[in-house]
Amino acid sequence: MRRGTPIFLRACAGALLLVAGGARGGAAGEPVPPLLREAASQTRAGEEAYLTGRAAAAVGPLRAAVQLHLAAGDFAGAARALLNLALAQRAAGDAAGAAATAARLGEITPAAQQEAAEVGGSESDPAELPAAATWLAALVALDRGDAAATETLLGAVGGRFVAMSPWPGRLENLRAEAALAQGRLPEAVGHARAGAGASAAARDRAEEARGWRLAGAAQVRLGQWTEARAALLGALRLEESLGGGARMAGDLEQLALVAGKLGDQAGAELYARRARAIRAAR
Repeated sequence: MRRGTPIFLRACAGALLLVAGGARGGAAGEPVPPLLREAASQTRAGEEAYLTGRAAAAVGPLRAAVQLHLAAGDFAGAARALLNLALAQRAAGDAAGAAATAARLGEITPAAQQEAAEVGGSESDPAELPAAATWLAALVALDRGDAAATETLLGAVGGRFVAMSPWPGRLENLRAEAALAQGRLPEAVGHARAGAGASAAARDRAEEARGWRLAGAAQVRLGQWTEARAALLGALRLEESLGGGARMAGDLEQLALVAGKLGDQAGAELYARRARAIRAAR
């Protein structure tokens, strides 16, 4: 039985989506094989490095996790580890490395799907791995400025997801980001709201916050100040519960701008002061 693979998401420009390394064992209660125990340990080390603002230091452990999963013959685990690695490379500013890792994920996905189908189980989601590979390829395309390619890739994602899947929200949010990059602002708002709603249903608070943040960004550009404030406050409240300091600072800076546009100068100064305090502490 393959054990559950919890997801901890920090998705935004320059951010990381990490899938904690799953550990495949035998029957319930059996010890996890040593290689997979070490893979899980390396994934945790990568997570800790990233979440403490050291994305470059996360790359080595996550690369090791990929190799350990492969050495154990765990292709589905290797696919998730490759997703981690690509996003850590991206956060560390290694766009070429992230693109190469994304291509490798695309290559390994069919084998990972076959293995996942063989293992099965109530938690198995056959749509997850191809969605992850396509999402990552679309994100890399957006990073290089090809929003049209991003939308083409996302348009090819099919299949139905299991209940509580985080992927519908992630895909909608990336569609919002692509629309925002091309200046299709009302469309971006629609996708972002859909992404926030789907993420809330999946209890994916970080991606829900990202959806509201994207909606707010589009509404700022549309001059919809009241709506932008509501969206950005939604993102801020979620980030407060997650402890996302850098993202909170960005939300507060946008709220300062919006409050100023709404004539609330006192509120604008308070938001700006909070943002400065967070920036100064990092």
